[in-house]
Amino acid sequence: MRAFQPHLVSAILTEPWAIYEKVVSDYAPIVLNILNKDVVFDAGEPVLPSAISVNARNSAGSVSSSSDPVNVSVITIAGPLTKNDQFCGPAGTKSIGNWIKQADKDPSIGAIVLNIDSPGGTVNGTEELGNIIRQTKKPIIAFVEDMAASAAYWLAAACDEIIANNSTAQVGSIGVLTSFMDMQPALELQGYKFHLITAPQSTDKVKTWQQLRSGNYEEYKENVLKPLAQKFIDSVKSDRPSAEEKHFTADIYFAQDVVGSLIDKIGNFDSAVSRAAELSLTSAYLPNPNTKLNMNKPDLKRLAKASGVPTLESVDGSITLTAEQAVAVEGALEAHETSNATLSQKVTDSSNQQARVTELEGQLQTANERIAELEKDPAETTADLNKETDANGGGANDESFFARLGRLSNQNK
Repeated sequence: MRAFQPHLVSAILTEPWAIYEKVVSDYAPIVLNILNKDVVFDAGEPVLPSAISVNARNSAGSVSSSSDPVNVSVITIAGPLTKNDQFCGPAGTKSIGNWIKQADKDPSIGAIVLNIDSPGGTVNGTEELGNIIRQTKKPIIAFVEDMAASAAYWLAAACDEIIANNSTAQVGSIGVLTSFMDMQPALELQGYKFHLITAPQSTDKVKTWQQLRSGNYEEYKENVLKPLAQKFIDSVKSDRPSAEEKHFTADIYFAQDVVGSLIDKIGNFDSAVSRAAELSLTSAYLPNPNTKLNMNKPDLKRLAKASGVPTLESVDGSITLTAEQAVAVEGALEAHETSNATLSQKVTDSSNQQARVTELEGQLQTANERIAELEKDPAETTADLNKETDANGGGANDESFFARLGRLSNQNK
């Protein structure tokens, strides 16, 4: 069937790529076929995640005493990476990210392995997927099956550990490039005439494109490629502190030459799955070890302050408090509890006071109404009082009118 993919064509022609440069040349014939609307491609399906049940081994190498095996989710990252799924099969970074999040939330899954064989891909979507990997609560291992270059290495670096399948597996290519085909001259030779019209306000709308077509690449390199490459480098430096400056020139390396820096070890797929299961017994549902517990981060600076120190160093994804620091944290927590109790009591007292104010306001209103009655027309008041006196059987020995009025007034004070 014919499979024209606009999003893939757009990515090829216009987007920056974090990809191993040799692959760009090797894929040129395929790119031409994609652009040829008469070429037929077979539809493919992405490799969906699978689960492998293994008996985890402890640090001594013996099978854990845990009676239940560990389910490890295996997610494949293969071929050139794009943000969206490709019609011919490979899953896009959006789908891969969703699979990882689902596995991380699935209580039946103990760990995750990313099975990577990719030269890299578009910058779009890579950073977001890297963040998803970095934020997983469960152990996540990158298994490099021959290649994890450029954007694919960006993703591998975000994992807890990287295991390559053999000594000549290729990793690295930490850099960014772009390429484009200027097809306008060829089309003009065929009689096509191009008209480009921009709004009067849009003076820079086509400036970059015109510079690139004329061979002036410096502004694009400085304003687009350089920031993207620095973002890539900073991400790898954060995730792999063992990486050296020489690794950030976009060169690619054999696995055997970068054990301990760009990768952790060389081993087969089964060893990667077993390692993920092993980590699940000690770090399941703990923060990802690559999420550095740096007390300078906003979400943890209060702990450093409570400990009485400006920062605390993270070692292997964990921190250690001295007895003095622990006492300081305990004191801060106790003070916080006391403050909360005091505040709660103040809220209760305030509520009681408000109730008393409401009660007094009601009494005042009643008193004011009675005073208003006493301040009515004297004749009417006299008549009312006389009626009250008569009703009480008043006679010569009874109170005078004014004495009665005074007594009633005093009663309402």
